Amino acid sequence: MLVAVSGGPDSVVLLHVLKRLQPVLDLDLIVFHLNHKLRGLEADEDARFVGEFAAGMGLKAMLVEADVRLLMKQERFSLEEAAREARYREMERLAVELGIDKIALGHHADDRVETFLMRLLRGTGLEGLGSIKPVRDGYIRPLIDETKSEIFQYIEDNSLEYRVDSSNQDESILRNRIRHNLMPLLGEYNPRLQETLLNTIDIISEDQAFIEEIVAGIFSKHAQREPGLIKLPIVEIINQPLAIERRLIRLAIRSVKGDLRGVEFKHVDAIVSGLRKGSGNMEIDLPGQIIARAEYEQLVIGERELFEPLGIESIKLTVPGVTRIDALGVEIKAELVEPAGLVFERNGDIAHLDAAVAGLGLKLRVRRPGDSFRPFGMSGEKKLQDLFVDKKISKRERNRVPIIESDGKIAWVAGFRIDDSFRVTEQTKEVLILSLLQI
Repeated sequence: MLVAVSGGPDSVVLLHVLKRLQPVLDLDLIVFHLNHKLRGLEADEDARFVGEFAAGMGLKAMLVEADVRLLMKQERFSLEEAAREARYREMERLAVELGIDKIALGHHADDRVETFLMRLLRGTGLEGLGSIKPVRDGYIRPLIDETKSEIFQYIEDNSLEYRVDSSNQDESILRNRIRHNLMPLLGEYNPRLQETLLNTIDIISEDQAFIEEIVAGIFSKHAQREPGLIKLPIVEIINQPLAIERRLIRLAIRSVKGDLRGVEFKHVDAIVSGLRKGSGNMEIDLPGQIIARAEYEQLVIGERELFEPLGIESIKLTVPGVTRIDALGVEIKAELVEPAGLVFERNGDIAHLDAAVAGLGLKLRVRRPGDSFRPFGMSGEKKLQDLFVDKKISKRERNRVPIIESDGKIAWVAGFRIDDSFRVTEQTKEVLILSLLQI
């Protein structure tokens, strides 16, 4: 377990409690500390304190540094957002490197209330108003129900030292203004403000959990998963109440992206509007190099690279033999057989060509602008674009259809039709069978 320790009272208590529980729960603890390099010598002293505190407990400490100001400039974050993002990125990077599946954070009940008010002021839905979850996406918060006063009582009872972060007094940070100004003001209207808000957060969280369960059931029933993307039938989305519709979209984004960081109401609302208007050309850029696109009757949310043309110019096929094309996730198997007694299957994934007409110099590529061929049984040319439209093949999928050509002429649109010029006739002496195989 990776334990995030800033050196402040919350994280010091978190580590002390987990260390006491270590033999009981058989915990393997590693301490994590991030120096944001924002407070000069004070930050360096925090890192030194955490290293010594961990060593005193016989624990290994990973003391990491990050250039938060650079991240703020690159990602256009506020300073607070950049610090948080850097912290989570480094924790997750280390967790992957070390094979750790749990990260413990020192959030407590006061943090839940402050986060609730902060999100309320900025605007959010039920999920946001549910504030900080005790367990989510590998993160655990053992102190989430403890108040700040209880944490300080534990520190006093166990004679623990801790560091004071001077930036906690910086009122240019919204959380600090809520803590020092808004909470005392609201407390004048309700002396039991914290208790009241915590109860409210619990009610919202329970309602949200119930709705999420409904959404998860709908999602699991209709979502089609492929590497790096999710498909949902548009009709199944827009026929839902708006509250469910938005959550389905958010869940689809989370399933692809891994989280919802940077995803705002405007992104989800743009997708909702596009689907309800029936815009077949809808394409929306989402944070994290994710794209949402309407593809005929499907909403597709996936990684940007899956929507971009593949750089496959020309690959020579092994005839006879098997040619593997990893970029397309397929193999092309080529066999030469006698025509006598051959059974022809009506299967778009198998092509029967006159071997003499096709030759042995077949090549594989992907589509190009202006491609056309003469589909088997037709007398005239047909644009490849028109074939894909007729078959309702999305723009993304069109880029991944293998095109087999002979001397610059399309012989087979793999998965669909051969060119009539390459058909097997009574004069055919040898048949070339091409099979499209998924890998």
